[in-house]
Amino acid sequence: MPIRPTPLISLALFAWCASSAWAEPMEAARMAERYLDVQRCIERTIGKQWPQKYGIVLARNQWGAIEATERSIDAAPQAVRMTDLRCRRQLSLTGEPRP
Repeated sequence: MPIRPTPLISLALFAWCASSAWAEPMEAARMAERYLDVQRCIERTIGKQWPQKYGIVLARNQWGAIEATERSIDAAPQAVRMTDLRCRRQLSLTGEPRP
């Protein structure tokens, strides 16, 4: 009895689609955690409540995490900009867009 490839192809296609659908929420959760790590890094360096202290506007980014907007970081004091850049670089987020 020959093996029909149609059910195998269907099963493989279903498995591939299911893994892709599972990967997207996992990627979003992983990226959101990395952005939270950036906020912790900045807090360790500058101190808690740093957005209020320096007038930094926070917004939700494409991954659902809260981070400083590009405009507010550009207008921030140099110490804040350098700390933000260093923390983003440490967590490999330098190329990611800001809200």
